[in-house]
Amino acid sequence: MYLIKKEFFVLLRIVASCLTAGSLIFFISALAGEDLLKNNELIAKIDVLAKEINLELKSGIDNRVAQFGEVPEKNPFRKFYCVELAKEIHELSNVTERQRILFDEYNVRKFEDQLRRMMQFTETSDVKSLMDEMEVVKRELRNSANLLQKKRKKLIRQRTAYIVLFFVFWIIIYLYYSRGIIFRKSATAHI
Repeated sequence: MYLIKKEFFVLLRIVASCLTAGSLIFFISALAGEDLLKNNELIAKIDVLAKEINLELKSGIDNRVAQFGEVPEKNPFRKFYCVELAKEIHELSNVTERQRILFDEYNVRKFEDQLRRMMQFTETSDVKSLMDEMEVVKRELRNSANLLQKKRKKLIRQRTAYIVLFFVFWIIIYLYYSRGIIFRKSATAHI
């Protein structure tokens, strides 16, 4: 019977120290202004968006432009080509805007200015300027991919630090809760 009580108290100390360590981590992260559950969700969103951006950079952009074929010389067809190209550029820039929204850096005015600029290029059938705009969007996509990777690494480092801190707290608190046993053993050793 005594053995069962002892094992029960050890189990109780383990559970109590785990809950206390978890509470400490929660309060420390709250004081630091970090929501650990939100950060895990953000890591998942970053992974999905980074995969989409990398897919577009590897083959998506070239496939989008290649589907239109050569640039027509006659104006009605050239204008239609420019409109379709502007639509594809707008869809690609939407991916970078989603990254900005994810990081709370979205600027509606910049997005609207880009749209107005592309509309001017389509009205004048300026394919060269639209291709230059496509290069700008490619650079923005590369920049977004780099920013996403940096943010992901930071969040993973932070999550790892909180996990390590949790286990350190758990061990320290378990030893604190068990101190009566430790002190009894050390007290009998001195006698």
